[in-house]
Amino acid sequence: MQSQGFEVTPHYLGLETAWRAQFSFGEGGRTIGVNSEMDALPNLGHGCGHNLIAIAGVGVAIALKRALKAHNVSGTVILLGTPG
Repeated sequence: MQSQGFEVTPHYLGLETAWRAQFSFGEGGRTIGVNSEMDALPNLGHGCGHNLIAIAGVGVAIALKRALKAHNVSGTVILLGTPG
């Protein structure tokens, strides 16, 4: 997310595998939160679609960032990487 212009906070709220990525454009505006769920099932891995939820959240956050800039709309996008 850093390479996409987001400010990343690893180990968010003291959780080892949680993170927070934030992009702000302009002054004020709305804040949009997106979840990137990353947990997996023991001895199986990503069998329940959370791998798709994780990357979908990343894609949505990047698309929102680009839309804010393209349309010159003030706002903030916050993507939370949530552990299992």
